[in-house]
Amino acid sequence: MFANISPEHIAVMIPIVAVLGTFAVVIVAVIVEGRKKDLVHKERLFALEKGLPLPEPPDKETKPVHATRRAWGLVWLGLGLALTIALALNPDSAHVKAWGFALIPLFIGIGLVVASVMDKREFEQRKLEQEMHGPVGPPAPPV
Repeated sequence: MFANISPEHIAVMIPIVAVLGTFAVVIVAVIVEGRKKDLVHKERLFALEKGLPLPEPPDKETKPVHATRRAWGLVWLGLGLALTIALALNPDSAHVKAWGFALIPLFIGIGLVVASVMDKREFEQRKLEQEMHGPVGPPAPPV
């Protein structure tokens, strides 16, 4: 079926499909989030109609900063490593000169992974201190 499509047509279709796919993902995300809010609203209305106490909103589980940094760091690291290897091994002379630019995402990834490790240590140290001394709030205002 797609055997007769020329490379020029494929080259034109790739960005079109990418843009349409991006819009589709955004639209689906908005619809799903709207349905979640609608369900919470209906639950609250039902509780009010029955005279029940309003249900507590669920606690949003947040990831520590180091988990997000580690994930993005590994993505950038993989991208930079793949680009560096691909451009360094390509025999085309123009690509041989440009392989150094692939080190940019590689070092961004390394930086994010290192920051993640540092954040994790700091997070665990704070958690340990809170377990030993209890939660530490902001300092009291001067009187």
